[in-house]
Amino acid sequence: MGTFLYFKKIKNCSFLAKVGAASTALGANVISPEAASALLESTPDALLLDVQDPGSDMIKGSHSASLGTLPFKASTDLPDFKDPLIADRPKDGLIIVNCGLGGQALLGAKLLLDYGFTNVKAIEGGCLAYNKAFPPCCDVKKG
Repeated sequence: MGTFLYFKKIKNCSFLAKVGAASTALGANVISPEAASALLESTPDALLLDVQDPGSDMIKGSHSASLGTLPFKASTDLPDFKDPLIADRPKDGLIIVNCGLGGQALLGAKLLLDYGFTNVKAIEGGCLAYNKAFPPCCDVKKG
């Protein structure tokens, strides 16, 4: 394959291109922090899934499965690696995916769609936007 054809072929293989494709695939399922909050309040069995690396600032109540492990954790055919909270939930159960700024959430949500989940949303702007709209309460330690 010539150099030109090689570069033409991989032209759209960047993080931002993948995020754009995921955003297109999700369409109206990319929701505002306010819409996410309302859905979480009205859907007690919703899974709030954070796909950023562990140790990052997360939205309170999030379940953690980093984007790098999500393909294994969401798969039902890898019983030793799956995360039952993800893989074993009903395919139409609400999953709201988030991350720090929203890009990884879009990729994670698209992967879940590819796995057959049908009620997947991603928070636009990620944890940063959500926590700005809904500042987490500070825990006061009693001494």
